[in-house]
Amino acid sequence: MSQDSDDNLTALERLIRQGSSADLRRFLLLLQPPEIADLIEALRSPQDRSRAFQAIVGLHEKADVIGNMEDEEAADVLEEMDPSVAADVIEEMQTDDAADVLQAMEKGRKEEVLREIEPGDREELNTLLEYPEESAGGIMQTELVRVRLRHRARTAVEEIRRTRDEVGELHEIFVVDDAGRLKGWVKERALILAEDSTPIEAITIPVPVKVPVMMDQEEIANLVRDYDVSSVPVVDEHDHLLGRILVDDIVDVVVEEATEDIARAAGTDPEEIYEPSVAVALRARSPWLLATFLGGIIAAVVINAGEDLVKDAGKLFIFIPVIMGMGGGCATQTATVTVRSLALGRIGLGGVWHVVRKEVLVGSVLGAGTGVLVWCSAAILNHQNLDVAWIAAFAIFGTICLGTLFGVVTPLMLDRAGVDPAVATHPLVTTANDIIGSLLILAFCLLVLM
Repeated sequence: MSQDSDDNLTALERLIRQGSSADLRRFLLLLQPPEIADLIEALRSPQDRSRAFQAIVGLHEKADVIGNMEDEEAADVLEEMDPSVAADVIEEMQTDDAADVLQAMEKGRKEEVLREIEPGDREELNTLLEYPEESAGGIMQTELVRVRLRHRARTAVEEIRRTRDEVGELHEIFVVDDAGRLKGWVKERALILAEDSTPIEAITIPVPVKVPVMMDQEEIANLVRDYDVSSVPVVDEHDHLLGRILVDDIVDVVVEEATEDIARAAGTDPEEIYEPSVAVALRARSPWLLATFLGGIIAAVVINAGEDLVKDAGKLFIFIPVIMGMGGGCATQTATVTVRSLALGRIGLGGVWHVVRKEVLVGSVLGAGTGVLVWCSAAILNHQNLDVAWIAAFAIFGTICLGTLFGVVTPLMLDRAGVDPAVATHPLVTTANDIIGSLLILAFCLLVLM
């Protein structure tokens, strides 16, 4: 029996399995590389992906398609090919994209492909593969135009012509001294308007921002946003020019980092988004759900310890979900705003206490307003026993105030300790809110009823 029934096949799968190779090639010629990449990624069978990819006409076009695919998906496609053919595709790609795809390959297959690559290109790729994936070195490309400070404009033009096929997007011409240290860059407009004999030094301007090769990609994204540049040079500790990071790579970083933050804030792992399997989801979610469960058990133990007091408070139990829910909602809102502000660099050292004061004030106002509403509701429902109204009002006021405080302080403390606030903030805040809410309910029962 075939892997998929005929009724479940997509139009492209039918064309791959039932049409001719010529028909498949003609169809793919009508599409742009990003469109082909999306279609190949949507195919369910590795064999179908391999057939579709092999039908693409031209090595450059194949490299473009691979460059537009997710790294893991691209690696799977290339692993289905002969290592020498895969190596040809890798060599045609920009070095940053090629390194990412190689990094996603199985170790043995990666080594086979690397052995088929020209020695010079192989050495360059191996150097990139040594850098951490999320560092400047891990996302930079080595293709760029560089000229010496002592050269003239004509030399720069000749260098652009010589490297036009491998460099791709030009943006700027980087200027280095004889030792390869970065001295600035020349904008395309300045070079076009310059005479052939104009010294490069005369049209060189300082680089607005450069990044060390080990800088984290999230910090680089923040710099690009602040300086509004189209490319960023990457240098070593001695200021030697190693490569450049283009703005399209920065966009990928922004999307990746935002995805990670959203997933971690929800108590799961970004891997679940990119690899949506049951096993991955269970592994990612279980630890945080277990932590939240334990927090709920502690809260239940606290309530159980004061069971008699709660019973004496009449209909107080019907307000417990409101108290816990409102406190948790306010704490989560505060934590989300604080985590995102930290990620965007909106909270400096001088602004920490300002943020804490603002959130405490917001929590106090929300708590007071909600407390009044709860008191009125409790008084209407249980007008013969206003103790219930006072306990519920004070409990929700305290839970919101302390929950808001915990929601802002937790990510700030995690960030100061060098821990990613997005990873643990929300599970910690949720667990703490349950315990704080139950303790406050019990405490106000003691104060009012004893």
